[in-house]
Amino acid sequence: MKTEDQKIIFLNSYLPRTGHNFSSQAIKVFSDHQVLSHPHSETRLSNILASYYKIFDNTINHKVDKDFMDLLFINKLRNNILKESKKEYVMIKDTSVIGVKDLKRTFPDDIHLILIRDPKNVFNSLIKGMSLKKKSIKSYLKKVGNKTGLYPWFYSNKLSTKVLKEIPDLSQYLTIRYEDLVQKDEKLLWKLKQLFHSKKSLEQIKKEIDEIKVLNSSFFEEVGGEKIWDHKLKTKNFDPINRKSNTWLIRKGIEIGSRKLRKKLNYI
Repeated sequence: MKTEDQKIIFLNSYLPRTGHNFSSQAIKVFSDHQVLSHPHSETRLSNILASYYKIFDNTINHKVDKDFMDLLFINKLRNNILKESKKEYVMIKDTSVIGVKDLKRTFPDDIHLILIRDPKNVFNSLIKGMSLKKKSIKSYLKKVGNKTGLYPWFYSNKLSTKVLKEIPDLSQYLTIRYEDLVQKDEKLLWKLKQLFHSKKSLEQIKKEIDEIKVLNSSFFEEVGGEKIWDHKLKTKNFDPINRKSNTWLIRKGIEIGSRKLRKKLNYI
């Protein structure tokens, strides 16, 4: 297949634990894409391009030098990516929004998706996965602060502030809410069906999404898998929309600490 007949799907989210792997599998129902370089990749291409363009825009002045830099690093980049696959669609995903504007600048004719998830559930999952077993004063203070809800508040507030500085203008991107994919929101499904020219019926699409096995570390921690990347069937105990695996104090600290980010992403 010629590279001009192929499309790259860039799927970026603002943090880990946004449901990236499930979302990739759900989008595959429409696009039958191949994730590069492997199904669990989190390719830092947008971060690399952000660094490249920072140097390119701020320290290289002459056009001939800019052209030479692009010749070395940019001009053949799309072809080099697509030659790794014979699929019509390939996906590059990452758990960061740093440099997503530079992805669009470099690949203007490809597909750019931003995945969001309610920050209170993202932070709940991140804190659930923290290891506080190290024997140190810092670890002890975190453990005490975690139980009281103070550390979850501090952690969520600090990380929210960082994300708010990084997040792009979402109106310029097709934004996908993780919750809408899980709940098979028909408005979103129709939008994806049209985007990828899928001929499947809405009923078939819903059926295939329902058949996706859970593949993420949150499920691994909450339900139990022998290995972190095990494919496991969903159980009645697993609720990805309303995470309640931590104590009320932890969840309350997260809720207060993530308020600004939740408001930015229209969750409150």
